[in-house]
Amino acid sequence: MNHLTSRFAGPVDFADDSLAGAVLPAGIDGFGAGARYWILGDDALGQNELDKAEDALLDVKALVAAAFVAFAAELTDPSSTTSLFRDVHLEEIPEEMACDLFDVDSCEAVTDKVFLDHLLLVGIAISPTATERLLALDFAIGADKPTDQLLVAVWDRNNSVTVHHES
Repeated sequence: MNHLTSRFAGPVDFADDSLAGAVLPAGIDGFGAGARYWILGDDALGQNELDKAEDALLDVKALVAAAFVAFAAELTDPSSTTSLFRDVHLEEIPEEMACDLFDVDSCEAVTDKVFLDHLLLVGIAISPTATERLLALDFAIGADKPTDQLLVAVWDRNNSVTVHHES
């Protein structure tokens, strides 16, 4: 058995599952307080691979900023993943709940800025040995009342960011 230690989650054990992690009460550098942190791997994962993957999280502020740049860029296209994610929250749930989620009086008041201001980091996942989905940041609407919908910024090995909608 390989004994690994995450600088964020402490001891890591893949004995029973390919997923290990913890809740980060303080987040990382003030981002994602209470976020779930996941490491995808197996017993073949080495400490050096884990350390290298976690190095990317040392500047989580820059990662969050890059995610928001990707989200904002997509809002210019009404058929984009980010626009469709917003539409789910404005059109597929009762208006009263949507207004509560966005702290507005009517859904028409949810501008791009209001929408982006209500996205909160709720999950962080790394896959040290993956070839496609190396790092993912999960965002939800509202801190104390998140829906089961996630807007996910995903980085690959080329440091390209793509946006996904998951639930």
